[in-house]
Amino acid sequence: MKLNKHCSECLYNREKKRALEIENSDERKAYLQEVEEIVTHGDFQSQVEFLDAVFRLYDGKYGKTESYHELKEKFNSFMLQQEEAIMARIKSTQDPLRTAIQAAQAGNYIDCMALPEIDEAILGKLLANFEDNPLMEDIYDEFLEDLSRAKHLVYLTDNCGEIVMDKLLIRIIQERYPQVEIQVIVRGEEVLNDATMEDARQVRLDTVASVEGNGTALSGTCLHLIPEKIRKRIESADVIIAKGQGNYESLVGCRLNVYYTFLCKCQYLMGKFSCEHLHPIFYPESRIHNTDDELH
Repeated sequence: MKLNKHCSECLYNREKKRALEIENSDERKAYLQEVEEIVTHGDFQSQVEFLDAVFRLYDGKYGKTESYHELKEKFNSFMLQQEEAIMARIKSTQDPLRTAIQAAQAGNYIDCMALPEIDEAILGKLLANFEDNPLMEDIYDEFLEDLSRAKHLVYLTDNCGEIVMDKLLIRIIQERYPQVEIQVIVRGEEVLNDATMEDARQVRLDTVASVEGNGTALSGTCLHLIPEKIRKRIESADVIIAKGQGNYESLVGCRLNVYYTFLCKCQYLMGKFSCEHLHPIFYPESRIHNTDDELH
């Protein structure tokens, strides 16, 4: 999704808040002018690339000032504590695959980029009530049909903690469609609270499927920037599940058989999908006009 005015303003305002950490007012002003230059003259295919450019600018000047290590350990551990009970709930339902998708959507709340603060009470409510969120029946039927024919599925993850719910969904897919080989792809390097190989090992995601990093520190999946081996693996997949807004923003328009799933957390996407804040999305690339990203 090309960087649009709404998203560039939102990301710029985020940088204005972070720039408050720069004590010298002249230095702060100069930094924000450089950010404005990136906004004005940068040629980005997605918001993910813009964010990466700004991160590199800030880190190059001031070093990495934010560490998400403690937060990632906290939410990985928290979600692991929920794993057994949620799997029991999933398996007790009439359609465990549908329920596993709903659980995975709820986990997408753990997002430091889109949310100024991760409210554990809200997370708890989402986990308690995820079965109340319906899937569009025709899209779900299309997904099942694709899985029944598939041999290779690529699962693109998003955040820490959330990947515990991804693990449950992967297990349910494997039980229902044992012919499908599943490859999980996490971020290649640390970026925000996105899941990396370290997180995958912490939640034992690597015990249920093959997991590899995407070779980048981008908070999405930019096919033209990731290593060729990973790109070819994604492009050759029969089905792709892409978790999170970052993967949606960087992949939409790719014309691959992608099913995007996330909680809607920004005004722009809330308008696009005609939904409220934190509404769960499960939507295929096949129903998006590739020229202007309009839904149909």
